[in-house]
Amino acid sequence: MMVAIPTDDPNGLDASVSVNFARAPFITVVDTDSLSARSYPNQYAQGGGGIGPAVAQWIASLGVNAVIAPSVGPNALGALTSAGIYVYSCPPGLRVRDVIEMLRAGQLAPVGQPAVGYGPGGMGMGPGGGMGMGRGWGGGRGGGGWGRRRRGRKGRGGWGGGWGGW
Repeated sequence: MMVAIPTDDPNGLDASVSVNFARAPFITVVDTDSLSARSYPNQYAQGGGGIGPAVAQWIASLGVNAVIAPSVGPNALGALTSAGIYVYSCPPGLRVRDVIEMLRAGQLAPVGQPAVGYGPGGMGMGPGGGMGMGRGWGGGRGGGGWGRRRRGRKGRGGWGGGWGGW
């Protein structure tokens, strides 16, 4: 299995695990079967906001099956799981070698799992639905207008009412 770990230095298995995923100076990729490691400079570490998905896409292009990090932002987590990559949480400051041993021993908590339907059989339907923005007619104080959906199912608008076209 190929595992990516954000690190503070390029020392392979002896590198220190970085606190942040997308802003880590290096990403160390470990083959857990042969215990070989290679550290890559993170070209996105100094980038602007919202770099998590870009780092996730870059890591996916390296052929990684799992990511182990102390924290992963929600956008990066979504991008990783959409790419079929498992995400595990670990304490910061450990060595990469120690984190790999913890993974082998089943001591790491899973944070994210790949989307349903993604795998050897090809891409399929992933989880979906949920609440979102809809169109509800606003008819309260301030007049009518389009407002945010309050209730209802996916794909249906709710109703407005209330203050200012809610």
